[in-house]
Amino acid sequence: MSFTIGKLFHIIHISDDLAELDAWYDEIFNPTRGIMDAGYSPIEKRDASLIVIGDAIIEPMAESDIEGSELMPVGRFYNRFGRHWHSLAWYIEDVGDAWDTMTALGVRVVTDGGVALPTRPTDGSLFTHPRDTHTQLEFYPHVMPVDPRYNADFDALAWEKYPLGLKRMAYATVVVADLDKAQGLFTKVLGGDLIHESMSDLTGTHNLYVSVGENAIVELARPTNDDSIAARDLDKNGDMCHAVTWQVLDLDRAAAFLESKGIHIIARDEHTLIADPDDTFGAPMRFTDISIPGDPRG
Repeated sequence: MSFTIGKLFHIIHISDDLAELDAWYDEIFNPTRGIMDAGYSPIEKRDASLIVIGDAIIEPMAESDIEGSELMPVGRFYNRFGRHWHSLAWYIEDVGDAWDTMTALGVRVVTDGGVALPTRPTDGSLFTHPRDTHTQLEFYPHVMPVDPRYNADFDALAWEKYPLGLKRMAYATVVVADLDKAQGLFTKVLGGDLIHESMSDLTGTHNLYVSVGENAIVELARPTNDDSIAARDLDKNGDMCHAVTWQVLDLDRAAAFLESKGIHIIARDEHTLIADPDDTFGAPMRFTDISIPGDPRG
């Protein structure tokens, strides 16, 4: 790898109504706001917020209600996949180095608005083509000055006192057809460390857990049967960002709170539960009370 990956910047959650999705996150997760709220991008023709939950940032997003938005990347994504997790973004030191690495591998890259990057950039976001990297990856060459996670008084454990009892984002899941290929990208290209491997009856997947950058774990998951959310997602949509798992203090406490908010639990084992995606705006969410073995965050 020839570029350095830092902190996970954000994970995008696409829906059809940003105000509705924002309000849902406020009710369930008590996020910290102030980075960007209902921000409009004239280049992308989309509306989005950036909200802090524990040590993670989620970017709720929807195409803007203006002419031509359906032709832009967010509009095209929603029209094809509907409500869904979209992509993973990291802070990096040099976007030019990321361009060098990706283009040398034949990965197609664009910047904002889906504009191609035929020459080495010196600034701005770089997005990979999702079919070339199992999901879209974004590399952003600046730390946003208003990112509160870099403030000396930021407390990532503050969410433990809220009803959900959230500790942090445990990991993000990318569902893939070829585990070996995905492992190669996330370890050899992105410089991640394979920390654990498992088989899960709950999710019906064979899983590799890769620590990437400063604070993120990515679960690479290959379905092992046809009767699972992951298998249906892969069959319908191909490789893509599939789920987010949140670590909580107490699973029963989290389950009771989620049920009180109309979020139904569709499957559960001793340590992890799966919420109904119909109740989480199409984006599969899990909640667990354990850490992945080998998690460098402790």
